[in-house]
Amino acid sequence: MESVNVYIKDRIREDVEYDIMVVPNIPDDKLNNAVKAFHCEEFYQSIVAIYDSTKLRTAKEGLVFTGEKMIYKNQGNHWTFPYSKIEKLDYQSDITKGMFGKENFEQWLVITMDGEEYKLEKLDGLLPSQYFSFEHLSSFLQKIIDNFDDFKEENQLRTIAEMSEEFKMAYLKIIVNMTYLDDEEIDEKELAEILLLMTRLELSKESRFELRTYINDISLTNSVSIEDLITTIIENSESSHFQSLMISLAKDMINVYFSTKDTMDRDFKFLTENQGLLNLSDKEIDLAFSAVENDYKMLKKDLDDNAIKKNAQDLAAKAAAAGAPLAAVYISGSVVGMSAAGITSGLATLGMGMGMTGGLVVVGLIGIMTYKGLKHLTGANELDKYKTRELMLHEVIKQTQKTISLIIDDINFIVKKLNDVTLNHVEQSEKIKKLVQMIAKYQNAIKAVDNKANYYQNSANRLQCPKELDISRLEALTAEPTKKPLFDFIVENYEKSSIEVGGEQKNSVVLKDNIDTEILDKMGEVFKSLGYFEMSNIMKGKASEGIGKIKGMLG
Repeated sequence: MESVNVYIKDRIREDVEYDIMVVPNIPDDKLNNAVKAFHCEEFYQSIVAIYDSTKLRTAKEGLVFTGEKMIYKNQGNHWTFPYSKIEKLDYQSDITKGMFGKENFEQWLVITMDGEEYKLEKLDGLLPSQYFSFEHLSSFLQKIIDNFDDFKEENQLRTIAEMSEEFKMAYLKIIVNMTYLDDEEIDEKELAEILLLMTRLELSKESRFELRTYINDISLTNSVSIEDLITTIIENSESSHFQSLMISLAKDMINVYFSTKDTMDRDFKFLTENQGLLNLSDKEIDLAFSAVENDYKMLKKDLDDNAIKKNAQDLAAKAAAAGAPLAAVYISGSVVGMSAAGITSGLATLGMGMGMTGGLVVVGLIGIMTYKGLKHLTGANELDKYKTRELMLHEVIKQTQKTISLIIDDINFIVKKLNDVTLNHVEQSEKIKKLVQMIAKYQNAIKAVDNKANYYQNSANRLQCPKELDISRLEALTAEPTKKPLFDFIVENYEKSSIEVGGEQKNSVVLKDNIDTEILDKMGEVFKSLGYFEMSNIMKGKASEGIGKIKGMLG
């Protein structure tokens, strides 16, 4: 049976009120307002739906739904109703006569919880003629109480890179199986696509080695069944994610399948045979094909920003027709090499937000806000029309370079194993041993060059981060709840230290010495995206610090 989270997502707009916002289609400004107003900071990633009852559409009052509870905030009342504790729902209405005999319709809902009664009323919409139906709400809540026993919150905003290693291994093994079963071979092009996907999903070193062994040893008799792998995916993910995960899986399989074909013919036997197992409709499969086709158009054709936006809008329309969020096709990134954060950032510059602000808040928002200074809509510069494509190309290059480094690690591992085997067999010829040693030497040289490049890149990336961190300024720039992870992400890479300034020692917060190059790159983008180095924000930080000191003196 579906979970309560899935039930709420699928039914609440139809059963209660069409104006209710459901993830991932909740605008960031409304989500941030609701999180602060309803005090949802600790579980904002679990919010499934929001009803905004304010006249100005600020989402600071109304209803918030998670898989565990409903929160009501209106006219000074702020109540939380865990579904498991609701004892009674009593919808009531009345018609009264006002001036000149005009009839007034009044309605409310009384919820009994822990022996106390709570009266919910006046959640009207934007126009006086619109009113929120408490009768529909009562019926909806009653169905939740009657049909579900397990009420729990689920993270609604995760990408595949944030999932467990066990999940990612099962996801990738399905793609490996598909690739092998197509022609009982995994060639270099197919392997390259799998390696790129491993990078986008941020597979650990240990898991990469395990998957490489699986690829090397796979046969018709020793592969893990698709059924078992799907079971592993289900056991290691939230039920509300399943539709998006299967659409994403279909998209990634289609991409690897296309990588060795001269055409992009949609005759894909493996996907057709396993459509039922993946629980995908024809429209969802069409969406997956369209996503792959759109991604290749995005970077392989000379498209300007307007064309990219038009294609993305068409894809979003297909997603809506399939009853799926646009985010579903990008939770593993783009098949042309962009991470989930990269593709989200690129589309966000064109106003194509996808509601993926969970783990992506650390990297997705980076690209979105870094690019906020685009002038591509002004027509001031012909090159500006291609800024989104340029951003995406840089992300592809970055991901490809990262994959090359990981492949070097993998090759070194294989050579070491080969060398160990050779040295342990005295019957092997001296010539083979020398060849193995020569290969190892070259691999070590490649790795040394790669290490040197990484060192220089690390040094360059450090220059994009302040050596001394202004905590007050950073706090002011990350005050919104969904930007809070940006603050945490930055601060964990700094440490308290005593530094010399003008011949005197002072306590400060300084950049740590040993930080991964990729982390430094993300940090630099965060500082840039937040406007940390802009003079206006420097002054705001100083002002916040001054106010904090005054409060401390008065408090």
